[in-house]
Amino acid sequence: MQAHDMTSGIDGDVILRPVGPVERPGADNQRPYEAVIGVTNAAGRRVAEARSDANGRFVIILEPGTYVLHPESEAIYPHAPDQAVTVVEDHVTAVRIVYDSGIR
Repeated sequence: MQAHDMTSGIDGDVILRPVGPVERPGADNQRPYEAVIGVTNAAGRRVAEARSDANGRFVIILEPGTYVLHPESEAIYPHAPDQAVTVVEDHVTAVRIVYDSGIR
């Protein structure tokens, strides 16, 4: 489904960084990341789940309201913090989720 087909929801982008131990000026030390993102409503009930694709993209159609995105991880790293998002009527909210790879 294309983002323009929905009335409200989240258009997400997931990245993993750093992907190398050394940051170099002008070098992109991140890459798209495939992950499962759980979504809970204001009452804490899980209402949706999305999986980002190989390009790190995901789209979730949601009713207007406040939600918390829970980026899932099977280990300590990579890890991304929960993120609160407000979805408003007839609007697609852009969200970027950044997973920390743990590489130092």
